[in-house]
Amino acid sequence: MRKRCLQRMEEKEREEYEAAVYLRLSKEDGDICNGGYKGESNSITNQKRLIYDFLKGREEIHIYKEYVDDGYSGSDFLRPAFRQMIKEMEEGKVNLIIVKDLSRFGREYIEAGRYLQKVFPAAGVRFIAVTDHYDSLTAGRTQRNIVLPVKNFVNDAYSADLSVKIRSHLESKRRNGEYTGAYVSYGFLKDPNNGSRLIADPVAGENIRRIFRWKTEGMSNGGIAQKLNALGIPAPADYKRSLGIRYRSGFQKNLYSKWSPVAVGRILNNPLCRGMVVQGKRGRINHKIKKMAVKPQGEQSRFLQKELALIGEGQFGTVQGLLEKDTRVSPGRDKAYLFSGLLFCPDCGRQMIRRKVSRNGKQTVFYICKTYNVEKKCTRHSIKEEALFSFVQEALRGRLIVGMEERNAQRAAEAAVGWLAPYIRLEEGEAGQEKPQAKERRFGKNGAGETFWEEKAGKGGDGLQGGLEKELEECVRILEGLDADRADGILTQEEHQEMLELYTARYREVEGQIEERQAMAANFCAMAREAVQWLEGMASWEHNVLHGREGLARGFLVTFLEKIWVHEGKRVELQFRFRDSEDFNTH
Repeated sequence: MRKRCLQRMEEKEREEYEAAVYLRLSKEDGDICNGGYKGESNSITNQKRLIYDFLKGREEIHIYKEYVDDGYSGSDFLRPAFRQMIKEMEEGKVNLIIVKDLSRFGREYIEAGRYLQKVFPAAGVRFIAVTDHYDSLTAGRTQRNIVLPVKNFVNDAYSADLSVKIRSHLESKRRNGEYTGAYVSYGFLKDPNNGSRLIADPVAGENIRRIFRWKTEGMSNGGIAQKLNALGIPAPADYKRSLGIRYRSGFQKNLYSKWSPVAVGRILNNPLCRGMVVQGKRGRINHKIKKMAVKPQGEQSRFLQKELALIGEGQFGTVQGLLEKDTRVSPGRDKAYLFSGLLFCPDCGRQMIRRKVSRNGKQTVFYICKTYNVEKKCTRHSIKEEALFSFVQEALRGRLIVGMEERNAQRAAEAAVGWLAPYIRLEEGEAGQEKPQAKERRFGKNGAGETFWEEKAGKGGDGLQGGLEKELEECVRILEGLDADRADGILTQEEHQEMLELYTARYREVEGQIEERQAMAANFCAMAREAVQWLEGMASWEHNVLHGREGLARGFLVTFLEKIWVHEGKRVELQFRFRDSEDFNTH
């Protein structure tokens, strides 16, 4: 029996083989070697040399083709050259596959095992891994059932470990405010001296400011795209390539791209325009699945970089509000009407719609509740556009006159912001990222002793948080000494447990009070900042609104008005963006 098996193997070895030489190198293989250089043992050139050296003297093996996947991970088998090789194997063109080692074939042990133990034997295909000394023709049962699965498992574990290390490294860089993306959004560039830092692009940045200004003035996304194309401004993809950036987009179908409403919408929604760098918005479920999943906002990296801001916080917020509203532009117009997206019915909550009627050759424009107009429910809440315009202008003039008298309040708000800023733990950060300087102020420069709170209060510990911080430190000191007191016999086991529970509860209570006061300070500071924005913005429009009809521009309305509620009886309520609502009557 044994003699017959050996005879069959000898006959099989003398068989002619059409060999597929498979070569693979992933990007990760080049990144992890010493000194940052690509590992020579895993290079395509070296893999090829080892395989051809092995084939010398084996005249029964003829090389059909080389299949090279350069820059593809071994964690899955969706590689172009590999799939082509399997296709030609199924067509009967290949009956031997040879690789340098099993890790070059693949690192996903379940799929690799399926190919080696099921697919290839069923197709009558011989498999050789040169440096692992594995040949399916001569492999014994032990090598086939134990050694091979173990090596595949080790390769899979290596891939999983490498994936975790790369992810951890990228997350660490993002937490430190470093940029890890391959490409940058339109309007920004990578710093030539530091690829992990972003800088604003002065040319594209000016186009972004135009886009936001046009949107505020009432233009639709499509109208903005048409205007940019008419001005001959290159679309984002073409502009990047003009800078020498090797950028490719799956959306572009033609040689030269054009601005589109979608591209304009992406820019208007991009928080980077206000200086907020958001990274890690999507990620793989694990290293074996290439499908990307959107991460919850709490798991994303958010870092405020003020010097990048091309658009002010207020203007960005205004545009986000416009994007959420129905501000469609009528056919034949390039801008929305003055009150589009601002008028609402207070009873049903729906937007008012604009209507025209003609009588005796005279045209009248008015607004009416959409629910009443379409469904004959609710009530009319109608108001003429001319009357509404005059009323809103007069109401805003009155508000501006009051605003001029509140300049002292502006200075007081600015002083409040400056005084409270050090007491807010997150200090412009987001998503729980505490800046080092904020931590220093909270705990002191050396991590203990006098805190910034006490320093601000005049060393007395009676400031905004000084007493509570001092009590918190006292609780920590007592808790740290309890174990020593029990060991020295000063406290019994029962007394130790009782004091531990007492001071732990007090520590948590004091910590909660500190966090509550910090939240109150942060809220007041935000309100003060809003007051500053309100007064500064109103002052910038002061001359235009107080003088002449053209002064009541749409940009002003959408910047400072959230909604205009039209009640029955021609009563109108203005809801300001940074202040409480005010009621007025047009009669």
